Amino acid sequence: MTRSLVLTADDAGTDPDADREIAALLAGSPLTATSVITAHVEGDPPGGAENPGAARAVEELARAAPGVAPGVHVVLPTPAPEGGFDDVADRVGDQIDALARATSAVGSPPPDRLDSHQGTLYGLLGRSYLAEAIEVCARRGLAFRLPRGLELYGDDDPLLATSVVRERHASAVAAADAAGVRLPRVIATHRGGDAEARDYATLRDHYLRLLERLPEGTSEVFLHPAPDTPRLRELSAGWWRKRTWELRLLGDPVFIREIERQGIDLVAGW
Repeated sequence: MTRSLVLTADDAGTDPDADREIAALLAGSPLTATSVITAHVEGDPPGGAENPGAARAVEELARAAPGVAPGVHVVLPTPAPEGGFDDVADRVGDQIDALARATSAVGSPPPDRLDSHQGTLYGLLGRSYLAEAIEVCARRGLAFRLPRGLELYGDDDPLLATSVVRERHASAVAAADAAGVRLPRVIATHRGGDAEARDYATLRDHYLRLLERLPEGTSEVFLHPAPDTPRLRELSAGWWRKRTWELRLLGDPVFIREIERQGIDLVAGW
């Protein structure tokens, strides 16, 4: 087997400057995928239930990388919605439909996978929605960002090392396999903020080490690249430097050469 990598920019649709950078990266960097937030995110300017920036992001992507199918970056409220299984499945389905309408309007491929803003589908901030997500993915023919193995995403995380979480994860992987939902082998990112990233060289070393550790099969590394703007500094206090460093990383010849040296195939999906 070979080692393949989906290299994803998350959070498209939340900032016009970041959207332009993501679109440009998809046209001329190792970046191969992106996910779009279609639901209103708490703390953003009011815009109704849907995120008004999603259509703008899709238009940017269509101009720069018309063949890219975006992922649906699902937002769910915390604490958990009061409704049961059907309510949550409907919320997820509404976000898929919103992104599908946006891609259809510009002639882009429809969304092809589901992932989770701030881990809300996984239950990292409260109740798990894995059953709902797997059911929706199976019904819609979507892949799901649920790693088969936690060895990279769970580095030094005591929560992900607990037996309860491990059992829940194993059950969800089995359910996805039974339903025919495609999963990545592993997922990885830098989960801390500016303080944990420290500086650009340290952050780059983190991602270089991740490349070395990718197992056989198709995995995903996701980042949150963004340019340095007053809006970013205001809305991402404690995180904005890392986002600008991740933007820099995607154009760094050292990072690009390491992907090639490791013999990693860059692909758009798993």
